[in-house]
Amino acid sequence: MQSAPLVLIDLGYPNLLMIKKMKRGDLDYQISDQRISFFKWKDNRSVHFLSNYHGNDTCKVQRRLKDGTKIDVTSPIVVKDYNGHIGGIDKADMLRAIYDRDRKSKKWWHRLFFAMLEMAYVNSYIAYVEVRREKMSSLEYKRCITKGLLTKSKPQPKRKGRPKSNGNEQTFCAKKRRKGNLSVSNDVRLENRGCHWPTFVSNRGRCEFCALKNIQSKPYSKCSTCSIFLCVNEKKNCFYDYHQM
Repeated sequence: MQSAPLVLIDLGYPNLLMIKKMKRGDLDYQISDQRISFFKWKDNRSVHFLSNYHGNDTCKVQRRLKDGTKIDVTSPIVVKDYNGHIGGIDKADMLRAIYDRDRKSKKWWHRLFFAMLEMAYVNSYIAYVEVRREKMSSLEYKRCITKGLLTKSKPQPKRKGRPKSNGNEQTFCAKKRRKGNLSVSNDVRLENRGCHWPTFVSNRGRCEFCALKNIQSKPYSKCSTCSIFLCVNEKKNCFYDYHQM
């Protein structure tokens, strides 16, 4: 089993750890074919940066010596940008640490994957709050993301006031058959609407929407997701009405 640095070298990433005795201000870098830049810069100690935005541009930064005098030290431009946005970096680290899913693992890439996943989540959360100008906690946003991924649809916001009636409260339904109870739950019927499509089969079946109104109808069409028969013809569209009520 190889360690993480050796695996990265085998994958074609630059080996910047072999340079010994670098002096203050010395810089080494490589840029991959995917335009990802790797930097090793010597300050008081060696500092490493990874960026998909910066090139090999350099600038001057001031450093203080032990006697109090200041000197100009050559550094990559990524160092200047990092110091200029250190507040945002600290905020991102704080948001990652609140509900971090990082766990110990024998496989090094597990921790790398979850770290990148958390970074993507934090960046999207900051952008969402900035654009929408809404007050939403980090935990609430993560729950919305989780629900959206599970249902493949946009989570519905919480309604204010009296709750909306569901399929169990239809007043026009036939009492002898289903007593208003639909065979498909509201989570399946209303969520993920973009994946509901009418399909046509060789055998006929009783339309569930017509059955609620005590109407006899046996179409050849059914919903591909709900797997129930619903009328779709020029006279009526029970497929649409069923998924909207």
